[in-house]
Amino acid sequence: MNQKLPPKLLLRFFKWFCHRDLHAYVEGDLLELYQEKLLNSSRRTADFKIAIDILLLFRPSIIRPFEGFKNSNNNAMLKNYFKTSMRSMMRSPLSSFINIFGLSVAIGICLIVYAFIDQDISIDQFHQNKHEVFLTTAHSYQDGELVQYGQTPTPLAQMLKGDFPQITEICRVEDVNVVLKHGDKVFHERVRFADPSFLDMLTFPMQWGTSGTLNDPNSIILTDEMSVKYFGDLNPVGEDLLMKFEDESVKTFTVTGVIEPFPKAHAIHFDYLVNFENIRKSDQAHDLADWTRSLNATLIRVNVPANIEAVERGMNKYKKLQNDANPERPIESFSFVSIADLHEASNDIRNGISYGTRKEGWVILSIMALFILTLACFNYINIAIVSASKRLKEIGVRKVIGANRGLVIFQFLAENILVMSFALLFGLFLGYSTFIPWFNGLFGRGLELVLLDLNLWIFLLSMLLLTGLASGIYPAFYISKFQVIGIFRGSVQLGKKNPLTKIFLTLQLALAFIAISGGVWMTQNKDYQINRSWGYQPNEVLYTDVPDQSAFDQLYAVMSQNPNVLSISGSSQHLGHGLRDVVVDTPERQYEVGQFAVGANYFETMGLQILEGRAFQPNFESDNRSLVVNEQFVHNLSLQNPLAEIVKIDSARYEIIGVVKDFHNWDFDYKIEPTIFKVAGTQDFRYLSMKVRTGKQSEVYQALREQWISHFPNTPFQGGYQEGVFSGYFDYMDSAAEFMRALAFVCILLASLGLYGLITLNISGRVREFSIRKVLGASLKNVAMIITKQYVLLFVLSTLLGAPAGYVLMETLFDTVFTYHMPMNYSGLVISVILLVGVLLVTIYTQVRKLAKANPVDGLKVE
Repeated sequence: MNQKLPPKLLLRFFKWFCHRDLHAYVEGDLLELYQEKLLNSSRRTADFKIAIDILLLFRPSIIRPFEGFKNSNNNAMLKNYFKTSMRSMMRSPLSSFINIFGLSVAIGICLIVYAFIDQDISIDQFHQNKHEVFLTTAHSYQDGELVQYGQTPTPLAQMLKGDFPQITEICRVEDVNVVLKHGDKVFHERVRFADPSFLDMLTFPMQWGTSGTLNDPNSIILTDEMSVKYFGDLNPVGEDLLMKFEDESVKTFTVTGVIEPFPKAHAIHFDYLVNFENIRKSDQAHDLADWTRSLNATLIRVNVPANIEAVERGMNKYKKLQNDANPERPIESFSFVSIADLHEASNDIRNGISYGTRKEGWVILSIMALFILTLACFNYINIAIVSASKRLKEIGVRKVIGANRGLVIFQFLAENILVMSFALLFGLFLGYSTFIPWFNGLFGRGLELVLLDLNLWIFLLSMLLLTGLASGIYPAFYISKFQVIGIFRGSVQLGKKNPLTKIFLTLQLALAFIAISGGVWMTQNKDYQINRSWGYQPNEVLYTDVPDQSAFDQLYAVMSQNPNVLSISGSSQHLGHGLRDVVVDTPERQYEVGQFAVGANYFETMGLQILEGRAFQPNFESDNRSLVVNEQFVHNLSLQNPLAEIVKIDSARYEIIGVVKDFHNWDFDYKIEPTIFKVAGTQDFRYLSMKVRTGKQSEVYQALREQWISHFPNTPFQGGYQEGVFSGYFDYMDSAAEFMRALAFVCILLASLGLYGLITLNISGRVREFSIRKVLGASLKNVAMIITKQYVLLFVLSTLLGAPAGYVLMETLFDTVFTYHMPMNYSGLVISVILLVGVLLVTIYTQVRKLAKANPVDGLKVE
């Protein structure tokens, strides 16, 4: 049996820094220690512990001598460097705080990005058979575009298993809305009907009971969350749940299992599992051989992943069967997506059992983190040069006693790595304890940092080296170039002629400019979204689900007597709660559109505006073959005179009698789709909508709820305020705006610290000049003007860079992320200028105050 070894990257790193004479002996001890750790812990834990051991060996007695820095391996010298670094940090606590705080905040934000991406790429990767299990998808054209669907014909699964020996298991999945009752707990729920192979193909370990009980048609398996919801912390196995279906039929199921809590990185989600054969109980007319009907998902498992190509090549047979049975919705092809790739592909799959994450989120978060990290590094550069002005004699003494420029560079880089180490640890603390919990609270994400994860420590080590070199390389080379004679003569003028530092500040201010304007525009866009018209009037509308016509009639009878109710309407579908997809035939082509089946006065109740023609008339028989369409429908079909146009739906002819103003059925993330309205019979009403008097919404809502409880005590109430249907979207917009404002605040803070560093640098190099001016009678106002005017050009340049860059970036961001967003304006740029000018003036004021209190005699002394 081959011996397991630590990760090669760790061994290579150890070989790189270890003294050649010690490498073989120490590595042997490390390997023995690693084998002992494997016996007492998991491999991941052993990898983590050995990584810590190797990092602890990175000390003077072990490090090999490097070319060009042989003297740096001297223990005494390295100890001296360490002591000098610590004394320097303690001697300048404010500068040390600015450096460590700025870098740690940047690292904490970078850890949010790391956790976000790490979770995203880990989603559903815990399934043991993720490479062998595939979701069957169908491709068909919609409005000239090839669309991939997660739904497939009902008979497909059984035929695939019989026709392909490569397929070892199949699983049919269908999700159904039901009512579940246990004791006095009654809730509307969504139950997953699945074949018993579901728990064999996917990895969902059992907390109580066994997965094999899914074979029993009378069994129900709960998730841990639903078990707590109905039974608290008790083991519910053996308890009964009463399930009521949409046709009012009921069946009692026995709880036979509870699934362990899902990993946070999961996208395939469900609450309840019952045997698929119960599908006939929920829908008596369900025909498993009907090719016109589809299932939510068809999963297959192949013996070897490569065999999926052979299965895919043989799918034309089923394409023909489906298209012959359903010629109005022809399928172009079938394809298969593995569970390992499903999350990534889900953005392109409609009606799938998983969900995807838009990769724009990766890019946006990464850019924001890079902004903050760049600002922090520029801060460090400026502050490091400021601090060096107090250490010129130390540098001169080191050079006099033999230190060359290389050793001085090595010293400053080593000090920088030490500062970065403190910042890294503090940043890890901030990220773990503050930033990630805050981000999770904002967006409802389950991000986490696993401290025993080797990848996390590789990321942190990379951050340490990257930021350590990026922020320390310029100060080290800049400071080390000073000559000994110039240092002891006092002719070294730090900050007086240092254009690169000013370039850093200009870029820093430009980045801050972009971040501040972005925060302003995100807040304005949030307000724009809140105030954007929905295309109808939701503010005075209440609604509730109704199970059937009888329930609708009962509620209509009692609520129509309420003096605060202005109108009541019924519908089969309701705005904000789904619609039916249908195919409209025109002489030119077919179009897939959304359909609402509504009562005659639905338009009046909802406040939908008729632009042309008329709405439906009560008891007007001919309206049963009439349609009202939205503007998008007219535009997509290029109808010049839509009224009286004839279209076909399911071979029936319909006449367009009206055009309604475009409206938002879904939130503003979705485009307005072509939509039609047709008349619904009262027997098909599943929603009751009411328009109420202004200011009486709460009173009528309470009355509606009481009537529901009175008439239907065994069915949970599912009503609400129409203006609340987009509440989740607006909460998300609030969170996004708050996140951008927080980043803008961090950018302002870091820009302020950078300004403080550069202005302090400038003044420390010109103390003698300002002292002479004060002696000659210059007022503080004159001194302030002299300091301020040299930064006017920097601000102008940063504005010229940041304004167009910020405008273009945010416009691109809005166009990419938001389907509907506010028109771009210049207010974000104006506010950014005001804030940054304010920061400059405050920073200069603090330095001028110091000059005012300083004795000019002290500034004229030459040591």
